[in-house]
Amino acid sequence: MIMGDLIIWLLNAAWLLPHLTALGALTFLSVRLVSNLHFLRRAGSLARHNSDQTPQVSVLVPARDEAAAIAGCVASLLQQRYPYLEIIVLDDASTDGTGALLDDLQAQSARLTVIHQADDPPADWNGKCYACHVLAGRATGDWLLFTDADTIHDPDSVARGVAYATALDVALVSSFPYQKVGTWSERLLVSFLLDFLPLLTIDFAALAQGKKTRVAANGQYLLVNAARYRALGGHASVQRELIDDFALARRFQAAGDRIALIQGGGMLTCRMYHTVSDVWYGFSKNTLGALDAPNRWRAFLWTPLFAWVYASLFVLPFVNLLSSQQWTLAAVEVGWLLLLRGAVVWRLKRSPDEVLTTPIAAWGVMALGMTALVQRWRHAPVVWKGRAYTK
Repeated sequence: MIMGDLIIWLLNAAWLLPHLTALGALTFLSVRLVSNLHFLRRAGSLARHNSDQTPQVSVLVPARDEAAAIAGCVASLLQQRYPYLEIIVLDDASTDGTGALLDDLQAQSARLTVIHQADDPPADWNGKCYACHVLAGRATGDWLLFTDADTIHDPDSVARGVAYATALDVALVSSFPYQKVGTWSERLLVSFLLDFLPLLTIDFAALAQGKKTRVAANGQYLLVNAARYRALGGHASVQRELIDDFALARRFQAAGDRIALIQGGGMLTCRMYHTVSDVWYGFSKNTLGALDAPNRWRAFLWTPLFAWVYASLFVLPFVNLLSSQQWTLAAVEVGWLLLLRGAVVWRLKRSPDEVLTTPIAAWGVMALGMTALVQRWRHAPVVWKGRAYTK
């Protein structure tokens, strides 16, 4: 009788489980967000008071079919106020006039070196990794700044990156640019994935202290100590990785090097994608790459738990708003989640409407994840920039 009563009680109380999961997750994410915002304020203060060192920096830009963006990117780099700087851009077999634009820019500035690469990368290389490898081979700087062709840099972008590296005594600095968006798909997903989730899930302070924790990086701004980069094998050590920035950061972390993640709203801007298909395939590529990361068997083991927490946080509270019995708890959970998003939007000076689109963005990420799982199961190739990659 006692066992039967216990079972009945557990069944009756089961409705509380998703609420307990959501409230526990929200507590954890709130603490992480407060910690990260404190780290960013402290790091910014330290960098402002450690800006006197000026080692030689090589800015390295891989460019494949970037005719629409490359002139703005290079112009912003040529306007840097940093004194010891070389800029090297690789035209990676572009067919849209990128190479000609770069030749014109090179004729106007001795600071700019252009490399033309007509052939595809070797069969065992990811295209971007090989481009970065070639660029690094030509670089002479003490620090290497890998940045994307669709970024626009403020005049002190390089100087501030070096100041962060010096002040925090790290071997790798990765900045999250202010993400410009245009289409509805960009407005939904870009900032949610590149601003909101990292600030709530990555321990910035632990990475800067060299602790073994979840690692992240952003290839739009990746400043690395050249000596450490080469000692670790450079991009040749991650030559097949679809998410080369994460893979390279993992190499640094595994070697005991410290990593600084910073918000770069005052350093550079970027518009990653311009169409719905660009957004979908770009983020699908990154999600699929994450499934092929080291220790992926562990990721698959944790997938059911992750799915439960994600659903309890981003799906069930919105469904339970329609329930008269669970409405109060659901309203607390939804309000708390939107408050966290609002704090990030306010801190990064994003558009307020991103707060209201939070649930739709979260559901979009779920769709991306399921698409990547299907691709993984079918062994379907990833096509990006006209090249197919099979993992």
